[in-house]
Amino acid sequence: MSTHNKCIRSAFLGALMALLPFAPANAAEETINLLTQNFPPFSMAVDGKNFAREDAISGIDAEVVAALFKRADVPYAMTLRFPWSRLQQLAEKTPGFAVFSLSRTPEREPRYKWVGPLSEIQIVLLKTPGSPIQVSSLDDARQYRIGSKDGSVGSQYLINRGIEVQSSLIDTPAKLKAGQFDLWATTNPSGEYEAKQAGVGPLAVALTLSRVDLYLAMNKETPDAVVEKLQRTLDQMKQEGLLRQTARRYVN
Repeated sequence: MSTHNKCIRSAFLGALMALLPFAPANAAEETINLLTQNFPPFSMAVDGKNFAREDAISGIDAEVVAALFKRADVPYAMTLRFPWSRLQQLAEKTPGFAVFSLSRTPEREPRYKWVGPLSEIQIVLLKTPGSPIQVSSLDDARQYRIGSKDGSVGSQYLINRGIEVQSSLIDTPAKLKAGQFDLWATTNPSGEYEAKQAGVGPLAVALTLSRVDLYLAMNKETPDAVVEKLQRTLDQMKQEGLLRQTARRYVN
């Protein structure tokens, strides 16, 4: 990366951090700054915008994570922003930060400390219902224009397999409907949910690529005792059925 690009990235992260509720890492009881994106139905701004804090954030994982930190008695502040790739960088590089909902891929494994899983998603290629496209493998999909969100698990899945992806900062099924690309690499149930909310759906699944668990990814400087307490608390919440109950409120 050039010096110029490094300066731009540093300036961006600095500006982003200035907008976030931040507690110093050496505080007596460290506040964990939780970052997430618009990723319905797992996390989303109540007003549909790309910035929200605390109670203005809803969704399956947002509710679960908030309840988790309250039950574990770990101070937190929750912020929804974009772009997703920058939030991941901030959580990776800055003590006192964490990001959710993130897939735990081999590439990301050493970059964070992990708590989860919170939810499961399916990585899919979606198409418009009237599309004649028929694909039974990734090789079949190579001939088509595939769009995806920059930094998303769907995008990374395809890029890692040598498939070209048209990336954008904001994923919208309207682009698929308008013919800007042929297939949308996204995840379900979030893709179908987003299409429904945008008045574009329903869309059709052209190909299911993989099933992936979503996690809370914490900066590696987070004390092990905090990570372990959160994991124990989440496991207890699962045993009580609280995660299933939360999911049912958003997905039928």
